[in-house]
Amino acid sequence: MRARLKALIAALALFAPLVLSCAGTPEGLGTFGETRLKAVLGQDGVSPIPFDDSLTLWTFGDTILGKWKGEVSASATFSERADASAMISNSLAFTPALSSRNIRTLPFSFYREGGQVAQFIKLKPGERQERDRLWAVDGLRTGNRVYVYYLRIRITDPGKPFGFRMEGVGLARWSVPAAWSPGEAVRFNRLPDLFPGPSPAFGACVFERDGMIYTVGQFVDANGTSRIKLARAPLEGIEDRRAYEFLAGDGAWTGDMKRARGFLEGVAGECSISYNDSSGKYLILYCRVGTGEIVLVDFSDFNELASARARVVYTPPPLPADGKGPGAWYYSGKEIYAEGRDLFAIYMHPLEYQPRLVRVRLPQPR
Repeated sequence: MRARLKALIAALALFAPLVLSCAGTPEGLGTFGETRLKAVLGQDGVSPIPFDDSLTLWTFGDTILGKWKGEVSASATFSERADASAMISNSLAFTPALSSRNIRTLPFSFYREGGQVAQFIKLKPGERQERDRLWAVDGLRTGNRVYVYYLRIRITDPGKPFGFRMEGVGLARWSVPAAWSPGEAVRFNRLPDLFPGPSPAFGACVFERDGMIYTVGQFVDANGTSRIKLARAPLEGIEDRRAYEFLAGDGAWTGDMKRARGFLEGVAGECSISYNDSSGKYLILYCRVGTGEIVLVDFSDFNELASARARVVYTPPPLPADGKGPGAWYYSGKEIYAEGRDLFAIYMHPLEYQPRLVRVRLPQPR
């Protein structure tokens, strides 16, 4: 069991996807969401979905369950402080709506079944937990429907760090009952795969602007370089693969995914894309492969992305070397909340398997 957990954790460090022109000193704020640790040992993914005026819904990817050997802690590796018993491939929680005042002290309330933290995107008959993983990523709410994208993963060799492959990008839908309140049942239904077969990991981040949804997906190109592709669709077409378009190198949108350009390079795991009203620009934040640096790119329109400058906005403390060549690196750097010019981002610590929180301030618009 522990060997399989270690292999999955190592694999996520590569797969589980900030460059920006900034003013102000970035601030590391420690482990994000420490109240999570009352219910889970570790998890990644960490995607906030505005649910209503008072609640934020959070999705997570692989979630490690078990018990702490001593005090609840994220300051050491699992072997030192935790006794892992299981790893479920997705989980869900609610918190109060995000603000700069509460983002460091959010109380997380997890979806449970029989008192235990449980998957909210379910396996189908014939799928097995040890072989089939449904990694929840980002989503959105429109009307009474909540959509969550997920990556359908097949474990091909649980003894190897990269013994897995992605078999498709799925979409799960929850029709929220009119009288629903926190603590009641959450029932997501899996729709037919949105992107069957190999594709960029679309759904890593999703946002809506002017009736269009935009999403980003990490992939590895023919040269072994980790890049991203961008996709968009009308909000009402979110379930329809034919409604999606992809960003080409000249800034035009095309219905042919093969014509889409791979942007950036060295993107470690999922990243974020957003539109910032204070700066009037689109922002992409990501972690850089190998260094773990947080990088941010800003641009006014999509035809500028190919030439947009990437700048490091935060450098995490160095990880301890294991003496066996290149070690683990930080991954999945992304924005989770913006308030004016203040951006709050997270990145994953591969040894603690915890998200770390960072605050970055954007410059004043020129």
